[in-house]
Amino acid sequence: MKLDIRRILGLLVTFAFVFVSCTVRAEVTRVEISSRQDVLGGKSFGTVGPYEKLSGKVYFAIDPKNPHNKIIADLDKAPTDAQGRVEFAADLFILRPKDPSKGNGVIFLDIPNRGGKASLGTFNHAKGSQDPTADEEFGDGLLMREGYTLVSVGWEFDVPKKKGLVLLDAPVATNNGKPITGWITPGPWFIPDKMVDSYNYAGEYFTPMYPPLDLNDPTYRLTERPALVSTPRLISRGDWQFGRMENGRSVSDPNWVTMKGGFKPGMVYQVTYESKDPPVAGVGFAAVRDFASAVKYNSDAIVRGKYVYTFGASQVGRWQRQMIYEGFTIDERGRKAVDALFIQTGATSLGSFNERWAQADELGSYTQTKFPIRYETTTDPVTGRHDGLGARIPAGLEPKIFLVDTESEYYDRGRVSSLRAISLDGRQDLPDPPNMKIFLLAGARHGSGTWPPAESEAQQLRIDPLDYRWAQRALLPSLDKWVRQGVEPAPSRHPMLSDHTAIEQSEIKFPDVPGVQWPYHVPGGYRNDLPAGPVSVLPFLVPQVDKDGNVTSGIRLPEQSVPLGTYGGWAFRSQAQGQPDTLVSMAGSYVPFARTRAERAKNHDPRSSIEERYSGRDDYLRRVRAAANALAKDRYLLQEDVNSVVDEAGRHWDWTMSTLASRSAN
Repeated sequence: MKLDIRRILGLLVTFAFVFVSCTVRAEVTRVEISSRQDVLGGKSFGTVGPYEKLSGKVYFAIDPKNPHNKIIADLDKAPTDAQGRVEFAADLFILRPKDPSKGNGVIFLDIPNRGGKASLGTFNHAKGSQDPTADEEFGDGLLMREGYTLVSVGWEFDVPKKKGLVLLDAPVATNNGKPITGWITPGPWFIPDKMVDSYNYAGEYFTPMYPPLDLNDPTYRLTERPALVSTPRLISRGDWQFGRMENGRSVSDPNWVTMKGGFKPGMVYQVTYESKDPPVAGVGFAAVRDFASAVKYNSDAIVRGKYVYTFGASQVGRWQRQMIYEGFTIDERGRKAVDALFIQTGATSLGSFNERWAQADELGSYTQTKFPIRYETTTDPVTGRHDGLGARIPAGLEPKIFLVDTESEYYDRGRVSSLRAISLDGRQDLPDPPNMKIFLLAGARHGSGTWPPAESEAQQLRIDPLDYRWAQRALLPSLDKWVRQGVEPAPSRHPMLSDHTAIEQSEIKFPDVPGVQWPYHVPGGYRNDLPAGPVSVLPFLVPQVDKDGNVTSGIRLPEQSVPLGTYGGWAFRSQAQGQPDTLVSMAGSYVPFARTRAERAKNHDPRSSIEERYSGRDDYLRRVRAAANALAKDRYLLQEDVNSVVDEAGRHWDWTMSTLASRSAN
């Protein structure tokens, strides 16, 4: 048989091309869908039509030698396959148009917070659910009507697996196949709200990923301190043990600690011990990056999109900031994987996301604010170091970024959110980077509130009820048009030194309302990348307030700008909870105005009463509508939401007048 050399060479070239293609596309190796169903029985969402819901698993294999992966801690210590790649898997959840051609071409990555999904509750005003099925769990369908494909990919390893959660199966690092051991430091910390003998320091979400090696090791430590920023006191090892008390008996349990004399309310306790088998936590960044790259560049991806946006709040806000800083918006081939990031309540912090003994579930309190804070490269005034969050992002591949914070991030847990837009020395306003906009949600607490204002266990009578999702719904299309159409988005709104809306915390003055503790003496932030002391202390700049105590800058939603009370993104622990001079993490307060002039005088409240502000309900709602229309004109509120905002304000008025009248009668 005569050999056709040219044909053989052609086949070899073809084989080589296929092999290279498989190699460069091997980041996502396969997707397994375990469940697929129509959303709401095939309900049509505007012109986009019906959606379907898919869940399953996505599998990855990444090259530890690739320059874009070398930043992943311990990746070189993970097991590899025959091709030298590190394999891992993540849970996957998708909501997509049944007819992809009717979508808007955007894959909207809802980055899971401790495995949970948030985009429907945020942008659709939906009831929260890990497996949205009912009408109320899809809300008004805004994201579907706009044609987004919603996707959640697991990135976090340290949350117990439960139905509906989207998590990561991370590989475990070894030392040439032998187990790695080490100290979990800083260890898990907790603050009891009442006197207890035993405490579950592992918490609701923490999994025994890092169990103590030896429950009786005499070198393990438990410390006590009155506040997160104070000096800890070492508790004698003989006075505490791992385990819990049950019916008067001591039960061995690695997730609990028991102390002689009990744990005091309001005190901060921290346990430090040794464990083994650290997971390679940083592959969570690669999972999101590589899925984003696949849906943009692989023709056979489970979903396809021209653009990819990410969204997440709180823990995931910090995670997204670190995603940028460590270069994970760029894929292994140097292409843009993520086009935009909506970063909610991430403030100035990073997190324990990509390091040995990572504690992704940790709250980042006072420990995760480090240089750099800004996106562009700046100079550290202390060390002279040059760096920026975007230092690893090549020119021309910068993602568009919205930073959206609340008043809590200016006061709480050392987040010093003012430094998003003010120099690190606190002396000058800084212009927005070309790819970023910065917003404050005035008067809001860390998590969006709801009406009516519920009674609080903290000192203030009510929990801050400000629902800031109205603004989020408007900011997303502004970000979207910036990416897809090049339309300049809604301008940044936040406190500034130049107009005196950002001031030193020591200079702020609140109204002298009897019985209300204002945040005059709370600690500011410090840099955790410098030695403790004066050199690490950060400027403590906060938003200026008016004579009612309401913030005067940022996005002032009608509920706050046409107020029925004072909104504060902070709240103090009660006497019963212990340490009443300490802020409750992520909390907010609401102090209603008096209903009448007479009630105000009786209560010695310097703030004008409701009857002194508004001639009646109609006058109040007229002002609310005017404020809402002004925000809609400036693109901080959707025009379609104006009537809903006014209707809600009417319910606020009715509840307030009824409640205050009842209180006055009693």
